[in-house]
Amino acid sequence: MTETVCYRHPDRPAGVRCQRCDRPICPQCMNSASIGFQCPSCFNEGVKSVPRTRTSLGGVARVNGQIVTIVLLALNVLVFIAVRTGSSRVVNDLVLVPFLVDSEPWRLLTSAFTHVQIFHIFSNLFMLWQLGPPLEQMLGRLRFSILYLLSALGGSVAVWMLASPVSATLGASGAVLGLVGAMLVISRARGLDITWIIAYVAITAVISFTIPNISWEGHLGGFVTGAAVAWIFLQITKHRRSKART
Repeated sequence: MTETVCYRHPDRPAGVRCQRCDRPICPQCMNSASIGFQCPSCFNEGVKSVPRTRTSLGGVARVNGQIVTIVLLALNVLVFIAVRTGSSRVVNDLVLVPFLVDSEPWRLLTSAFTHVQIFHIFSNLFMLWQLGPPLEQMLGRLRFSILYLLSALGGSVAVWMLASPVSATLGASGAVLGLVGAMLVISRARGLDITWIIAYVAITAVISFTIPNISWEGHLGGFVTGAAVAWIFLQITKHRRSKART
């Protein structure tokens, strides 16, 4: 009697048959399913056909809801280490100087990951750690990444347009204020308590306009951008839900 072999590995004997396609498979190709075992091809097709679970704001739900936040924290820390251990040219190549943007546009983004002082990076990353995970869980990885990066760019563009052409600006404050703006819009839409957010924004505004060498332009640009992006996400989610009901 001829021994049945795996259709994917002809040199190996088959232990069972795939529950979907009935082709013989070896132990290496066996994928546990709800009933019996499936071959890799059928198993992957089944996974693709399962609808993705959506978050409350329309993003794709993930088991680890803070991976993007951790990556952003790590990037900021790595750049900080490079700045502190490298030459002054490292900062000069990353910092945002408005009159240089036309020829070196990358500064609009690199400046948002650059810090020099320990207190500066600590205060920004502390707020990122407080706001990042809950927003990432609500929005999903992609939308949260878009929110953070657009807030960073929004703050930098405001500096580019409003600040002195020879001023030097750096730090993740614009991106973080974007998260604050997004949290304000989302919390307000859900009827949650926004007292602490209003207080934080008020304190930040006072500090931004009264203490020298703090970029109110970056703070304002990031906050407005983050709030606008969150509002757009809310409208997209409402439209998708209303469409699903019809």
